[in-house]
This record gives sequence, structure tokens and C-alpha cells, in this order.
Amino acid sequence: MATSPLGPPLAYAASNASGTVSILDTGTLTISTPAAPLIAPAGVALTPDNVYLYVANSGGNTVSVVQRNLFAVTNTIGVGKSPFGIQVSPDGLFAYVANQNSNTLSVISTVTRAVVATIPVGVKPTWVVAAPNDLEVYVTNQGGNSLSVISTVTNTVVATITGLSAPYGAAITSDSRYLYVANSTANTISVIDTVSRTIIATIPVGTAPWGVTVTPDNSHVYVANNGSDTVSYIDTATNTVSSTVAVGHQPTGVGVAASGLTAYVSNNGANTVTVLALINMISPAAGPEAGGNIVTVTGTNLAGATAVKFGQVPGTIMANTSNQILVVPPPGVGVAQLTVTTPGGTSNPKPYVYAPSSELDSLVPGTGPTAGRNIISIEGNRFSTATQVRFGSVPAVPTVVSDQLITVTVPPAATPGLVPVTVTTAGGITPQPITYAYIDPPFLSAVSPSTGPVPGGNVINLYGLNLSTTSLVTFNDAPVQYSVQSDTVLTVVVPPNPAAGTVDITVTTDSGTSTLTSAYTYV
Repeated sequence: MATSPLGPPLAYAASNASGTVSILDTGTLTISTPAAPLIAPAGVALTPDNVYLYVANSGGNTVSVVQRNLFAVTNTIGVGKSPFGIQVSPDGLFAYVANQNSNTLSVISTVTRAVVATIPVGVKPTWVVAAPNDLEVYVTNQGGNSLSVISTVTNTVVATITGLSAPYGAAITSDSRYLYVANSTANTISVIDTVSRTIIATIPVGTAPWGVTVTPDNSHVYVANNGSDTVSYIDTATNTVSSTVAVGHQPTGVGVAASGLTAYVSNNGANTVTVLALINMISPAAGPEAGGNIVTVTGTNLAGATAVKFGQVPGTIMANTSNQILVVPPPGVGVAQLTVTTPGGTSNPKPYVYAPSSELDSLVPGTGPTAGRNIISIEGNRFSTATQVRFGSVPAVPTVVSDQLITVTVPPAATPGLVPVTVTTAGGITPQPITYAYIDPPFLSAVSPSTGPVPGGNVINLYGLNLSTTSLVTFNDAPVQYSVQSDTVLTVVVPPNPAAGTVDITVTTDSGTSTLTSAYTYV
């Protein structure tokens, strides 16, 4: 199956039995079948400008050039025996067709509409993939259990990769680095590194995999499993199947629109095309293990959703349109693959993380002025997704320093006192709050006695209010020894002074400072 790279959203599928190419208007989901003198058409390729279709006529040993807008055949080009897979080069200058019963690849100039090279390949070549960088073409040799690597510069086979099993369809990533090949008799996908030209992974899929496509963002590979009536979704980050969905009977080809928002599966045994629901984004992508939050699922073809599952457990659908679903997740742990099931089938999966709640250990400092605006540190665990800190009912926005540390600017409070502090992360609100104390600024009112000798060493008392969190006492900015007797009394050891005279006394607490000018006299 081929999809339009630009222009109207169309998809194309050849019918070998009826000798036609069906055109699916993806906007209205209607199919037209233009009359055309095609002979057992197999592969279909679209030029990059969206103007011409190149159709391999497996029963006529020819390639038909079809002008898309007129549904008319403009040229018929003789190639090898039983042409099957076909692809147009990314620059639109050449079409490559695999001739199954000639064991060759025909290179057609799209300018002259003539074969310009015939390249011997392996036994029963079936599928053709042109690298996006236009440097190489890859041909799966179904009868030879191999892959031919062809230089587009010399039009010669420069390497043969073995170790495949009746390879059928293939697809390549947009950076031309990785090739995914369907082993139709081994029920696997081989991942080939195109630089080293080696198989770097083998992925089990469904029965008799045929069609393969890579999503435009290279995040997933879709595989049509002809023998099991399913499509496998492969996560390219892990090279594992993240989900398998049921489609029509005997799916042969799968295509994804250039936008990446729609996928189509041609079901050869059912004479149908399945339009897969596709998830583009879920927000938030993580939530508490208890569930109960609301997740927004955005994508295409989501109308009439019958289920949104987190792994195998359905969530509760709150709202549903063609492009968006609001769903409440069930409880869970770890990572669950979120899928949407509609009357048309099941969507691609997206990972949803069940995050454990964070833990609070300490606040540093644990007190501060009622005016707020001071910065404190919160220590604990699992803070990497922190989005909010609440002081009582008042929210504040944290700065994540690490998974064990966040900082936050304390909001003001109406009155002094203790308030519970909680942190909100992807795992929810911390179940055990920790206490923060709002206190009024200190106030120094008196010193007794207020005079003493120049050498110092005597002990005096400072009187005032809100002194219990005192962290510094100074005489003319020089720190002195002190002890907290109560919230209203401090005991201070008077320091020596260079000469007789008066000094200022300043007290610093967690909520501010207070200074008595000329409060003590050296005599």
C-alpha cells in the first residue's frame, strides 16, 4: 500500500485479481477504482510530486504509468518477468521494480519512461526500498533468503545480506540508517544496520509478516501479519513489539500518512482497507498509581471509542471526539501501554507511566516570615516530576534540582502558625505532609543591664518578641555568643570593645532581623 506524500490525502492499493488500483480518499473514506488496462497489478509507487503512479503489472511483465488526476495510463514500459515490488526514488528521477521470475531489478527513468538498467539480484526478488538519502536501493530476495544492496551511482549490487527467511516487505528509517525486513516464513522482523550491513536484531511478530512501514518520526514500525490477521507495532527504541491489533483478513500492506496521524492496512482476503486509529500524544504521560486523574488522548480516527485500555485494564471514558478523548486511568503500577479501540480497530500504543508518590524528608529552613518570599529547600525522594508545592492551601511552583531536592519560594501567610506542606508530582500528592512554621519578625525591646566594662565578658539579657529561632546576634556587626532562653529572652556574653561608647545590637531569626540602636554602653 502506498500513501500520498503531499497533496490530497489519498492511499493506493493494487488488486491483482481485478486488474485495478483502488484509490482511497482518506478524508471521506470512499474508494474509487479507475478503469485502466492493468494486468494483475502488484506493487504501486507514487512520484514525490504526487502526479504519477507507477504500477507493476505482474501478469503483463510491464509497468504502467498512471496520471493520478486523470486516472489514465500514459505509458506502458516493458520490464522483466512477473514484476512485483516497485518504488520511485526520493528525487523522483527513477523507478525501481523487482522482477520475481527474472531475478532482476529494472531501473526506469521517469523522464524518458524507459528502462535504463537491468541489474541481476537474488532469487525471486519481491520488495524494493529506496534509501531516503538516494545512495542505495534494497531488494528482498524471497526465494534466496537474502537482501541485495544496490548502489544508485553504479547500478550494481555492492553487497548481499544473508540470514533472512523468505523476506517479503521492508521499510527504512528516514535517516537511511536502519532497515526493517519481514521474514515471512520465520514470523520475525530483521533489523539491519545499513552502515555495517549486518542484522542487529530479530523481532518476533505475527504469522507470515508481509507489509512493513516506518512512522515518519521513526518511533515505530508497523507490520501487517498476513497469516494472523493482525498488525504488530514495534517500538524502535527497544526493538520489541509493544502491541498487536486485529485487522481484516489476510493483511498484505500497511502505510502511514506523511503526517504520521493516520495508518491504513489493505486486507487482501477481505477486500477491505482498515483505517487504524492513531494516538499522537497523551497528556499527562504519567500519573499516580491510584489512578483517578484525567488523561487527554489526542490523535485521529478516535470517534466512537469503545475502550481506552491501560495495558489490559480499561479506563473510564469521560468525553470522546474524533481527535480527542478524556479518560480516567484505573489503578496500576509501572509502565502501561495505552491503546484506543474504535469500531475500525485498535490504535497504536503509547506508554503511560504509573509513578509512585514522592516522599518528604525535611524542609530547610523549616520556618520563615509570614511575609514569605524566602527560598527554602525540600529534601526527599522522587521529585523529578514535581509541579507544585502547597503551603496549606496556597500553591507555589518548585524548581527541581534533582530527584531528591527541590527549592521553592515560600508564599505569604495571613497569620503566623504551622501549615502542612505537600508536593505534587506525577505520582500525585505526597501522602504524608511535613510542617512549615510561619513566624512574625523579631522585635528587640530592651537590654538589661545596658552598661558594662570595655573588656566585656559580662552576661546580659535581651528582651523582645519572636526570638526563639535566633541564628545570629551582633554588637556593631560583630557576632557574639548567645543562648535562647525563650521566645522573649536571649542571654548574651558581651564581647570586648576597643573603647568606651555605645553600640547597636542586632538579632537575626528565621523571619528577619531587629536592631536596637545605641542599645549598650561600654564604660
